[in-house]
Amino acid sequence: MLLLRNGVTYKEFALLCKSIFVEAAARDYGIRGRPTNVSRIAVLTGIDRKEVKRIKDMLQENTLALQAQSSQDRITRLLTAWHRDPEFSAGDNQGRQLPIEGEHGSFQALVRRFGGDVPRQALFKEMLRVGVIAREGDGIIPLSRYFFPAQSDPQALLRAGSVISELGETLFHNLYVVDDSKPSQKQRRRFERRASNNLIDVRHTKAFHAFLDAEGQAFLERVDAWLSEHEIVESHGSAEVGHVLNAGVRLGVGVYAIEKSDQEAGN
Repeated sequence: MLLLRNGVTYKEFALLCKSIFVEAAARDYGIRGRPTNVSRIAVLTGIDRKEVKRIKDMLQENTLALQAQSSQDRITRLLTAWHRDPEFSAGDNQGRQLPIEGEHGSFQALVRRFGGDVPRQALFKEMLRVGVIAREGDGIIPLSRYFFPAQSDPQALLRAGSVISELGETLFHNLYVVDDSKPSQKQRRRFERRASNNLIDVRHTKAFHAFLDAEGQAFLERVDAWLSEHEIVESHGSAEVGHVLNAGVRLGVGVYAIEKSDQEAGN
């Protein structure tokens, strides 16, 4: 849902996933400290060798994001052609009014040439829904030259990504707590707990939110106070007396609410 809401297509997502698989295999699965070669990455990931090499080259040249951005979705392709192709434009890169049906110079013809295998009616309804076309008389007109999906707040997205990443790292750590370099020693599991109940009367939802806002905030404030008391403090002149500061480490805890309807809880 998050990807769709922010206009990330399957093609872009698939390329991103492949790049993550290749990057992780190359970084973490070398033998005896050597970099992982293309053949081993292909075996580990199931991606063929030519594609692995292509992705590695893009990662090295930092062109992966550019390729993902240049992958236009169907709606953008349609709008671009509508404004540029002589069969559908009014000249000067302006889209003209098109009849819905017709072999040439129509929305039907536009979809047939630039819409891939998506049915015309499906594209028509979606473009109406997102507000890039409108009905006018017996035809339709473009309201935009490009399609920009509804964007979320960039800072909120960055924060959400950080929270998801940190929770995932804790879960991964607790699943694989054996240090590969020290097989005989187990690392300490990180704190990860939750409290939930599927039999709460919906009338108590508001009261629960108020309870959690108060208790959760109070808990986090106590954690924040503890962390502040234990920060590394660099005193002036420490270098002169030979004082070596301890290396810093990021510590903290996250609290999140759980809320699902009866139907969602059963899934």
